[in-house]
Amino acid sequence: MSCIEAQQDSVQIPLFVAGRDVSAPVEAQSATVRIERADVAFGTLFLCAGATAGDLCDAARFQWLDSAVVNAADPNPTRVGELRGVTGVVRSYMYDLGLSSQLTQRDPFVLDAARELEGFSVVLEGRADIEAREIPFRATIPIQQGDNAELGVPVVRSNVDDEFRRDVQADESGLVVRFDPAPWVQRAPLSQLVEDGSCSEGGPRVVCAQNMEQQCDRQGDVTSSQDCAAAGQVCLAGIGCADEALIAPDADEPLATIFRSLRNAIEAGARPAFEWGAPSP
Repeated sequence: MSCIEAQQDSVQIPLFVAGRDVSAPVEAQSATVRIERADVAFGTLFLCAGATAGDLCDAARFQWLDSAVVNAADPNPTRVGELRGVTGVVRSYMYDLGLSSQLTQRDPFVLDAARELEGFSVVLEGRADIEAREIPFRATIPIQQGDNAELGVPVVRSNVDDEFRRDVQADESGLVVRFDPAPWVQRAPLSQLVEDGSCSEGGPRVVCAQNMEQQCDRQGDVTSSQDCAAAGQVCLAGIGCADEALIAPDADEPLATIFRSLRNAIEAGARPAFEWGAPSP
């Protein structure tokens, strides 16, 4: 005897995206962070009947093949389209962040939302208070499948222990996907941006003595120095005077370590909340 699934009805569910109120400072590692911008290129999205997303999601029960930029610093939901599928239980999900893996090519397809963000999945801006110094930062982060990953499958997938299950009915009034940028910065080692050092033999060629940039020779002598604050700048460890910390894929240390921390938190850390029902007006 084989199991026969109950009658399924085609349904279109209003899809909304939203963020969280991040007006309050976020306590991070040895830093207090104020998030000023948190834009996310979200899409595509698939909801699967099985408990494991990925290659085991042979046919998605619901799908949204578009993309949209989510202001993750704004808690007010915005409608971005419709989830299309059939009624029944969904137990897992998977989604892309503006960069969609393709079966026919190694490079991901850049969706419209990522194009709005200059080809990135996330743009995060803010200020970190570290040891009584305020460090402005801007992070541009692509989230895409690695070289050894399975092609054609969205990059972010639900975990088997995620509490995600819904028996989707024909009268569903909506789904809100809500991102929270606070966990992204909580474990980022932003304190590595500052230092109070001095030149040393065989040491770095640029050293910050708090907010004073020092240029060093190989013998450890100071060849020149400048007060970054006099130019309205900050002194960044390993870099010297700069307008802000630019955290990007090609950044050198210590910015590279911060970049990897943020990317991993977005891709493999706290997931967005899935809130069923139409948002309150």
